[in-house]
Amino acid sequence: METSFYIIKPHGSVFRKEIHTMIQVNGLIISETKNLVLPVWALKIIYSDLLEKYHNAVFQLYKNMAAEAGLVIGRDAINKLLQIVGTERDPVDCAPNSIRFTFGGREPLMIDGVRCYTNIIHRSRNKMEAEKEIRVFHAL
Repeated sequence: METSFYIIKPHGSVFRKEIHTMIQVNGLIISETKNLVLPVWALKIIYSDLLEKYHNAVFQLYKNMAAEAGLVIGRDAINKLLQIVGTERDPVDCAPNSIRFTFGGREPLMIDGVRCYTNIIHRSRNKMEAEKEIRVFHAL
Protein backbone atom coordinates (compact mmCIF):
# COMPACT_ATOMS: atom_id res chain seq x y z
CA MET A 1 0.00 0.00 0.00
CA GLU A 2 1.16 3.50 -0.83
CA THR A 3 -0.02 6.93 0.37
CA SER A 4 -0.45 10.10 -1.63
CA PHE A 5 -1.59 13.65 -0.89
CA TYR A 6 -4.11 16.03 -2.44
CA ILE A 7 -5.70 19.43 -1.86
CA ILE A 8 -9.13 20.34 -3.16
CA LYS A 9 -8.61 24.07 -3.60
CA PRO A 10 -11.20 26.46 -2.13
CA HIS A 11 -12.82 27.18 -5.51
CA GLY A 12 -13.16 23.42 -6.08
CA SER A 13 -15.02 22.68 -2.88
CA VAL A 14 -18.40 22.73 -4.65
CA PHE A 15 -17.27 19.55 -6.47
CA ARG A 16 -15.97 17.79 -3.33
CA LYS A 17 -18.51 14.94 -3.42
CA GLU A 18 -17.89 14.25 -7.12
CA ILE A 19 -14.10 14.39 -6.61
CA HIS A 20 -14.29 11.92 -3.72
CA THR A 21 -16.37 9.58 -5.89
CA MET A 22 -13.89 9.78 -8.78
CA ILE A 23 -11.02 8.96 -6.42
CA GLN A 24 -12.84 6.07 -4.76
CA VAL A 25 -14.25 4.40 -7.89
CA ASN A 26 -10.68 4.23 -9.17
CA GLY A 27 -9.62 2.04 -6.25
CA LEU A 28 -8.16 4.54 -3.80
CA ILE A 29 -9.29 5.02 -0.22
CA ILE A 30 -9.46 8.51 1.27
CA SER A 31 -7.92 7.79 4.65
CA GLU A 32 -7.80 11.27 6.24
CA THR A 33 -8.99 14.77 5.43
CA LYS A 34 -8.62 18.20 7.02
CA ASN A 35 -10.71 21.21 6.08
CA LEU A 36 -8.75 24.35 6.87
CA VAL A 37 -7.27 27.60 5.68
CA LEU A 38 -3.79 26.53 4.61
CA PRO A 39 -1.04 28.62 6.19
CA VAL A 40 1.52 30.30 3.95
CA TRP A 41 4.35 28.17 5.39
CA ALA A 42 2.54 25.02 4.19
CA LEU A 43 1.85 26.47 0.74
CA LYS A 44 5.53 27.42 0.37
CA ILE A 45 6.54 23.81 1.02
CA ILE A 46 3.81 22.27 -1.14
CA TYR A 47 4.57 24.62 -4.02
CA SER A 48 8.35 24.74 -3.47
CA ASP A 49 9.04 24.03 -7.16
CA LEU A 50 6.95 27.04 -8.22
CA LEU A 51 8.91 30.09 -9.32
CA GLU A 52 8.74 32.95 -6.81
CA LYS A 53 6.98 35.22 -9.33
CA TYR A 54 3.98 32.85 -9.28
CA HIS A 55 3.64 32.59 -5.47
CA ASN A 56 1.29 35.54 -4.98
CA ALA A 57 -0.99 34.48 -7.81
CA VAL A 58 -1.27 30.89 -6.60
CA PHE A 59 -1.38 31.64 -2.88
CA GLN A 60 -4.09 34.27 -3.41
CA LEU A 61 -6.47 31.47 -4.44
CA TYR A 62 -6.15 30.05 -0.90
CA LYS A 63 -6.29 33.31 1.06
CA ASN A 64 -8.77 33.16 3.96
CA MET A 65 -10.67 30.29 2.36
CA ALA A 66 -10.87 26.69 3.53
CA ALA A 67 -9.46 23.91 1.39
CA GLU A 68 -9.57 20.17 1.88
CA ALA A 69 -6.19 18.53 2.38
CA GLY A 70 -6.30 14.77 2.26
CA LEU A 71 -4.47 11.49 2.07
CA VAL A 72 -5.34 8.53 -0.11
CA ILE A 73 -4.06 4.99 0.21
CA GLY A 74 -3.95 2.14 -2.24
CA ARG A 75 -1.76 0.16 -4.57
CA ASP A 76 0.39 2.57 -6.62
CA ALA A 77 -1.56 5.46 -5.02
CA ILE A 78 0.81 8.23 -6.14
CA ASN A 79 0.67 7.39 -9.84
CA LYS A 80 -2.99 6.38 -9.73
CA LEU A 81 -4.02 9.68 -8.09
CA LEU A 82 -1.88 11.60 -10.59
CA GLN A 83 -3.78 9.93 -13.44
CA ILE A 84 -7.20 10.48 -11.79
CA VAL A 85 -6.50 14.16 -11.16
CA GLY A 86 -4.64 14.85 -14.40
CA THR A 87 -0.97 14.96 -15.25
CA GLU A 88 -0.86 18.52 -16.61
CA ARG A 89 -1.24 21.90 -14.88
CA ASP A 90 -3.67 23.29 -17.45
CA PRO A 91 -6.98 21.41 -17.22
CA VAL A 92 -7.54 21.49 -21.00
CA ASP A 93 -4.32 19.52 -21.48
CA CYS A 94 -5.40 16.75 -19.08
CA ALA A 95 -7.15 13.52 -20.03
CA PRO A 96 -10.89 14.07 -20.67
CA ASN A 97 -11.93 11.82 -17.78
CA SER A 98 -9.60 13.48 -15.25
CA ILE A 99 -10.73 15.68 -12.35
CA ARG A 100 -8.84 18.70 -13.67
CA PHE A 101 -10.34 18.40 -17.15
CA THR A 102 -13.85 17.72 -15.86
CA PHE A 103 -14.04 20.53 -13.29
CA GLY A 104 -11.22 22.94 -14.21
CA GLY A 105 -11.45 26.19 -16.09
CA ARG A 106 -11.20 26.33 -19.86
CA GLU A 107 -9.54 29.74 -20.04
CA PRO A 108 -6.47 30.86 -18.07
CA LEU A 109 -6.81 33.66 -15.55
CA MET A 110 -4.48 36.62 -15.19
CA ILE A 111 -3.66 37.35 -11.54
CA ASP A 112 -1.16 40.13 -10.90
CA GLY A 113 0.01 39.82 -14.50
CA VAL A 114 0.63 36.08 -14.15
CA ARG A 115 -1.16 33.50 -16.28
CA CYS A 116 -2.81 30.92 -14.00
CA TYR A 117 -4.80 27.78 -14.67
CA THR A 118 -7.94 27.14 -12.69
CA ASN A 119 -7.26 23.55 -11.83
CA ILE A 120 -9.25 22.79 -8.72
CA ILE A 121 -7.04 20.17 -7.17
CA HIS A 122 -3.38 19.70 -6.28
CA ARG A 123 -1.77 16.24 -6.09
CA SER A 124 1.67 14.80 -5.50
CA ARG A 125 3.50 14.05 -8.73
CA ASN A 126 6.03 11.55 -7.41
CA LYS A 127 7.21 9.69 -4.31
CA MET A 128 9.51 12.47 -3.12
CA GLU A 129 6.74 15.09 -3.38
CA ALA A 130 4.25 12.78 -1.69
CA GLU A 131 6.57 12.18 1.27
CA LYS A 132 7.18 15.92 1.69
CA GLU A 133 3.50 16.82 1.36
CA ILE A 134 2.37 14.06 3.75
CA ARG A 135 4.73 15.52 6.38
CA VAL A 136 3.10 18.92 5.83
CA PHE A 137 -0.36 17.33 6.18
CA HIS A 138 0.55 15.83 9.55
CA ALA A 139 1.98 19.18 10.75
CA LEU A 140 -1.25 21.05 9.93
